[in-house]
Amino acid sequence: MTDLSLPALALDLSPETLGPRLEAFLQATWSAPVRLEGWQRFPAGFSWVTLGCTCHVQRPQGHQSLALILRIGDPRGLLAPYVAEPEFRVLDALKTVPGLPVPRMHAYSDDHRIIGAPFLVAGRVEGDTPMPWKGNAEQRDAAENESLSREFTDAMAALHRVDWRASSLDRLWPDASPDTVARQQVRHWARHAGLLDVPRIHVPPQMHHAMRWLEREAPVAEQVTIVHGDFRVGNFLQKGGHITAILDWELVHAGDPLEDIAWAGLRVFAAGTPRIGGLIEREAFSRRYAERSGVRLRPEVIRYYEILGLFKSAAMLMGATQRVATGRARDVRMASMGFQLASTLLELNRLLTEVAA
Repeated sequence: MTDLSLPALALDLSPETLGPRLEAFLQATWSAPVRLEGWQRFPAGFSWVTLGCTCHVQRPQGHQSLALILRIGDPRGLLAPYVAEPEFRVLDALKTVPGLPVPRMHAYSDDHRIIGAPFLVAGRVEGDTPMPWKGNAEQRDAAENESLSREFTDAMAALHRVDWRASSLDRLWPDASPDTVARQQVRHWARHAGLLDVPRIHVPPQMHHAMRWLEREAPVAEQVTIVHGDFRVGNFLQKGGHITAILDWELVHAGDPLEDIAWAGLRVFAAGTPRIGGLIEREAFSRRYAERSGVRLRPEVIRYYEILGLFKSAAMLMGATQRVATGRARDVRMASMGFQLASTLLELNRLLTEVAA
């Protein structure tokens, strides 16, 4: 099971404590006086804590004001323990990729002594977050939804076209290979759910069955690309029908690009519609993505990654309930995630039954 221990330094999000700590870090990083003000906490998300502030920097060429986003890997968060460096390195490397808008990265640290947890400092991007289960697609006109559909598809294709092995990202995933990337994800999420521990917590038998099936049927990737890991409607900002930033890169890894496709298309993100994320027509998405990415869509492999996606979802839900049960999390939203486990396991059983028929 994922390590639930906490660092020695407590995480204090009050501006009176957090502000001076971060100011000192940024001053040392930028070699310039820094003042932070206007703190705001954003309530969305179960994983990283997200705060905003205004940063005043006094540089030799003059005063500069920056709208910043601070993302903190809360030791009690859904996917703890967190590491900031991979996300920082990836987003910094992707900042010039055409068709793939990402937040500008300013700094990061995995040293818990600075503020009490790993963190990332990024530029703030304007826009709102379309959420499929809130029916936002009906609130925009057809032209805006069509634009978002195209840009979502193109952004995924652009990500999967990046030659990461020819960049500095090669050192992040030196052992990634076509015949191991699927099993690496299976083991990662099995560990998160506690399936690899000495039995001491209740684990639904469906999870053991799914884990063994996933390990046995793991496909060989035709190519290994950067995989976002949570690429879906709900994880990007938009303004006026145009995507301004793809968000939530904490699960980024090297893997099979079909993993991202399967995850984005899960029914749980479809708001009861046949569309991807309740927004994008599946045939149009598949056709456009294949044309722009050069990736061959293999239906049987996509189905495998749909099953892996449900296994991953169940592992997240189990991790949330374990944190609440052990007193490591006090977020009532994480407690309520236990109600979703049964329906997720039922959907997992449905897909496993279909592939066995």
